[in-house]
Amino acid sequence: MIPVIKLTVLVLLAGLFALLAHADLTRRRLPNRWIAYYALLFPFYAWGMEMGWMQLIGHGVTALTTFLLLLPLFIRGGIGGGDVKLGTVVMLWAGVSSLASVLVVVSLAGALLGMAGWLTDKFCSSQTASETAWRTALSARRGVPYGVALVCGGITALAEQYGWIPT
Repeated sequence: MIPVIKLTVLVLLAGLFALLAHADLTRRRLPNRWIAYYALLFPFYAWGMEMGWMQLIGHGVTALTTFLLLLPLFIRGGIGGGDVKLGTVVMLWAGVSSLASVLVVVSLAGALLGMAGWLTDKFCSSQTASETAWRTALSARRGVPYGVALVCGGITALAEQYGWIPT
């Protein structure tokens, strides 16, 4: 990959991942604009990685399949619309080659977040403002911040694509 493009994409993604995780923890909302920026970085990444047409098609089909699988869950109220959009973009970046590892990481991170939320609701009764903020952020009563798990999957896809995680 062209070094300048690689560094630029990594810096932008680090910022986007932090913003998305923070927004989901604090507001349980994933801003459309940030998800769109994440999606719009993919062509630059693909160009820098010199992807062929077949690889691009594989990434697109993976994203489309993910969207079609998540849409019924959204319609039935099981997940939020931001989670559908972010999950689709994460899988766009993952493609077929990183699909399995991303699914494992997202599933484990989501399960851990759910358990942390449940434990927080059950056992924490803090009174200080900073402890209350964390308790509110993790509380499962507000729903599991699954965007954080999806961000973990996005980091996994990126790390695997760049060769930082052995395949």
